[in-house]
Amino acid sequence: MSAEQLTEYLSTAIALAKEVGPAFKDGFWRRGRFAADSEFAVGDKTGNGADCVTEVDRFIERTIFARLREIYPDHRFVGEETAAEDADGDYRVTDDPTWVVDPVDGTNNFVHHFPYTGVSIGLTIGREPVVGVVYLPILDELYTAARGQGAFMNGRRLPLIQPPVLTTPASLAECSVLCEHGSDRSEPVVRSRLASFARLLLDKRHGGGCIQSLRVTGGACPDITLVAKGVAEMYWELGPHAWDFAAAVTILVEAGGAVFDGAGWWGSDLPEAQRALRPLNIWNRKILAVRFIPDLPGRPGSGREIQKRLAREVLELVEDIPYAPDGVH
Repeated sequence: MSAEQLTEYLSTAIALAKEVGPAFKDGFWRRGRFAADSEFAVGDKTGNGADCVTEVDRFIERTIFARLREIYPDHRFVGEETAAEDADGDYRVTDDPTWVVDPVDGTNNFVHHFPYTGVSIGLTIGREPVVGVVYLPILDELYTAARGQGAFMNGRRLPLIQPPVLTTPASLAECSVLCEHGSDRSEPVVRSRLASFARLLLDKRHGGGCIQSLRVTGGACPDITLVAKGVAEMYWELGPHAWDFAAAVTILVEAGGAVFDGAGWWGSDLPEAQRALRPLNIWNRKILAVRFIPDLPGRPGSGREIQKRLAREVLELVEDIPYAPDGVH
């Protein structure tokens, strides 16, 4: 795939994100076509109230896919609401160019007027993310990236925080970690997540990582863009879908970050010698992301090694939760 073609795809995604921005804002503030007395229609996708959908989600996804089908009729399309309407969730994952869209990432934030919510438009080729646009309209933040072309927020190169202000953490005790509790509220899953959060927070005398802070903003894309900006060190989550983070992954990687499979090792039967970091597969619903880390003086490449060390330390403390991959492979 040429750089020129990727630039074209990125330009298309940016234009579409901006096009649906006014509808997103109208829905957030309940005005215009989504005024308080309109058919806003908050629906419940999981039956427990934790994963909702609005008419704004449906409207934005329909708009984006209609435009993309006009421009790229041979491409494939995967969206959160499209998949939700398919009872089997059996869309096929292929190597073909595939647009992966979340029309309102952080819908719970959206319905509660919490501004960390936005539109996510990603493109995968060969099943790997290569273009990403995340638009947070209420915060007026537009994140963009294409493979090999860098990452930007409102035209400013990421990470926004640069050395020497952006430091190299010596341990997890100097790290702020973003995570989400997810929409699965079954007792085993909730207990597993809470146990992992506790181990991350516990001091080292009690076997924990003693991370500096644990933060939950309510959306995968806002979380990952915060890591890409350099205002948080890591993001870990089990259970999000490809549309939740496909776009943001490209942005983070182009900002110098690193992404790994997020399946934890705590309580695993896997021998310690075999506990190796695995590359991220966005369709497997498990992710660990680490921000850009500057090299130590006189040690080129040390930043990448520290990213890996910190990732290993997190995976040693968190436990895995089984999730079926997205799509049919």
